Amino acid sequence: MPISPEVVEALERKRRDIRRSEERMDYFERQMTERPRLLGIWRYWFHWYRVRRAEWLTRLWLEELREWKREILEDLPDLADEDKLERSRVIEGNVHVIEDGITVILTELRDTEREARAREWRIRFPRPYPTMIRWLVGVRGRIGPIRRWIREVLNELPARWKSFVYVIYYAYTAPGKERHLEAHLEGQCHRTKEVQDKVKELANKLLVQWVQKPIVTVKGVEKPGGYGVPLTEPPGILGPPYEGVFREGYAEWEWGVQWEASVEEGVIAYEVPPAVETKETVTLEFEVYDYDYNTVRMYQTYDVPARWWEEEQEDLEKMVEVGVFLAREFREEEEGEEE
Repeated sequence: MPISPEVVEALERKRRDIRRSEERMDYFERQMTERPRLLGIWRYWFHWYRVRRAEWLTRLWLEELREWKREILEDLPDLADEDKLERSRVIEGNVHVIEDGITVILTELRDTEREARAREWRIRFPRPYPTMIRWLVGVRGRIGPIRRWIREVLNELPARWKSFVYVIYYAYTAPGKERHLEAHLEGQCHRTKEVQDKVKELANKLLVQWVQKPIVTVKGVEKPGGYGVPLTEPPGILGPPYEGVFREGYAEWEWGVQWEASVEEGVIAYEVPPAVETKETVTLEFEVYDYDYNTVRMYQTYDVPARWWEEEQEDLEKMVEVGVFLAREFREEEEGEEE
């Protein structure tokens, strides 16, 4: 269903108010330079219109986000895949503009707050705010809901998803003695170069840390380095370009990402077609496969937010229990030994 005339008019009215506020800000900024004798008056009205612009911007963002979510749920499903993706990219770009705008607005409001506190500015309009500080608090109160709407809109956007497997391969082939291990991290991400570059880096770091988790053998022996010894020994494995080959004596390592791939019984299968979907979560699968014994030595799955590459690395490490966020059984084991 197309956007209603009432909504169009409401959005345009807010945009007019924003433009009007920006024009007045420019005017009073010029007055502060050209007529410094009345600096106090010009300063007050410059900041008053700055807060007024923030007032209308935050109201506009909320309405735009609500309308985009309605469009995603009601209009996009009827479009062809390519049209759906194109419109999704436009909406996503608009949402990122709002995210950047929030950063700017909060910086400006902090500056205005310092002035308002120092000068104890009171206001008669808009009601019911008796002081500029109270008005600022009201405007900032919309930032939390705006951020929640941003998350909802981004999570509802359909995208073309691409399967991948990040692989670390190790082979030791001395005469009469061989060893072949392979670590995999399988997941999905958006099919854009920027996202794929970030995913490649994060997958490398997460998989290296995951294979370094302590393990307990069938004989009850704990190995602190896990399968990180010898899988993650080669120099440069953690740095850009996050792919490479290293040989030393009888040992050989190879690491990198395989796009449009999946793991089936330790073997990587290619030509996994991209799919246009809306996702709330993505499953990341970790495993260490032992080719000498044809068996999986380690295996775990974790459900993470669909746009997991946008999370902070520390938060991702917590989700997949690596680094300082080791799995509970190992933490309890270590705590028991300390006691």
